[in-house]
Amino acid sequence: MIDRKIESDIKNVKGFLEYWGKLHSIYNSIIANASLTKEDEDRFIGSKNMVKAKYDELRKIMEFKYMPHGRLTDPVCDILDLQSLHFISEKKLKKVNDDWKDSYVFLNNILERLKNNRRRLEQFNPVGVFVKRALERK
Repeated sequence: MIDRKIESDIKNVKGFLEYWGKLHSIYNSIIANASLTKEDEDRFIGSKNMVKAKYDELRKIMEFKYMPHGRLTDPVCDILDLQSLHFISEKKLKKVNDDWKDSYVFLNNILERLKNNRRRLEQFNPVGVFVKRALERK
């Protein structure tokens, strides 16, 4: 049996993970470069806004009760000024990287739970489920 909601949720989480990974890639490239260009800053801010919009969309679609909103935005919000990014302390840089990893792992856990639900539902007979739902409505 195929559940369209689960399939849609899997697609949405995968899409969000893609944006999340792109933002992290941009962040890493900014850290690695000696200087920051206006183009880098614009690209980062645009990606950051896209991640926030995609997360808000994902949260609404999936009726997220998995996590507080701040879990995914903490690494992004910690970077207030890209100009000072090159002067960030090692401790703060480590915290930002740990937050990125925690959020990425958490998102992958959600994706894995959705995939497990899909595999579980594939074992059900759709005719039997339809009959059961019809009987429950009466």
